[in-house]
Order: sequence, then C-alpha cells, then structure tokens
Amino acid sequence: MPSYRPQASDTTVAVDRFVFAGLRRMSPAERLELAAAASRSLEQLAVAGLRSRFPAAAEEELRRRAGALRLGPELTWRAFGAAAAAWVD
Repeated sequence: MPSYRPQASDTTVAVDRFVFAGLRRMSPAERLELAAAASRSLEQLAVAGLRSRFPAAAEEELRRRAGALRLGPELTWRAFGAAAAAWVD
C-alpha cells in the first residue's frame, strides 16, 4: 500500500505494521488491559509532574489535581463546585 503512513512520525512503516499485527493477535481483554495499563501510567506521570510543582501537597490533592487536568476547568467546576478552587489553577 504505497500511500500508507505510520501512525507516528518517528516510526517506520515496517514497525507500524508489526505493532498493529501484534495488536490484532491480542484478545479484546488483552487490548483492554493494555489500554488500562497505559491509563494508569499516564496518571502516575501526571501525579509525579504535579508533585514537582506542588511538593507540599498531599497525595489525595495531587490525584484530584490530576483529575482536574483531565476534566478541564469547566467540567471540574461543574462537578465539584467550590471545592474545585483547590485543584484548578
């Protein structure tokens, strides 16, 4: 397929096809676990980054700040009301 382009600019066509072939061999449950693991890793990275910005913050506050980043300020305010002031910059 000459017009095929990899999903990422730093990936070759061969590697891209190799990855997708591996994903096709996985069961839906395995793919779901892979996505869940990626989501957990992203959460850990977000909390680690926030920890460097707010070193005195408790773990719960850091997790709430990470959640607020995912939701965005408007939805965080709508969901949590005045409590959102502590987590939204």
